[in-house]
Amino acid sequence: MKHDVPKRQNQSSAMKKIRIILADDQLLIRAGIRALVETLPDYELVAECADGHEAIAASRQYQPDVILLDIAMPGPSGIEVANAVRRLDGDIRILMLSSIDRREIIDQAINAGANGYLLKDFVLSELHEALQAILSGQRYLSPRIRDTEIATTSNGGGDGKTHLTARQLEVLRLVASGKTTKEIARDLGISPKTVEFHRSCLMQRIGAHDVTGLTRFAVQNGVLC
Repeated sequence: MKHDVPKRQNQSSAMKKIRIILADDQLLIRAGIRALVETLPDYELVAECADGHEAIAASRQYQPDVILLDIAMPGPSGIEVANAVRRLDGDIRILMLSSIDRREIIDQAINAGANGYLLKDFVLSELHEALQAILSGQRYLSPRIRDTEIATTSNGGGDGKTHLTARQLEVLRLVASGKTTKEIARDLGISPKTVEFHRSCLMQRIGAHDVTGLTRFAVQNGVLC
């Protein structure tokens, strides 16, 4: 599943492109990202990997500039791969790809050495922006994470801060609006189980014990307009 190409030290300096490895276990996602990368003239995809073991081996073999790394893969997870790649070569830029917007997962990825975190609903311009940012030494987070994450006071105490992601805010707003689990799942295009998971996380973070507590918190913090 890897493309055989010369290693980066054999490239003509006049024609040097940014070399990318893509690691994702889903064939359709790899095909879509490959198509996007092929539209960027200064970048080339040198290898594709379907699991964590392949990603580590390809990083060692191809010495890329950037690795686009899915978090949930067979074998070592994306976070484990990031740790291994960072030990292997501190100069490789790591951009995590995920549909998970939970703050604790994002923090784990950054702590493992990722330079950026891109949600999988990105468009070409966002992928290009993310690549440019991490290659220039900046940290990149998807706008949906960066712009809608808020710090809110927990338990009404005034000292503790609880960070809510965009998805948690959406769930909180709909719960407080009186929507059922099935209605929230339908509105957000996720499963009822995922709604329950987010609601459980919200209760832990906010310190609420039931829907009434979530609703009270939403009203007090301006989440429910």
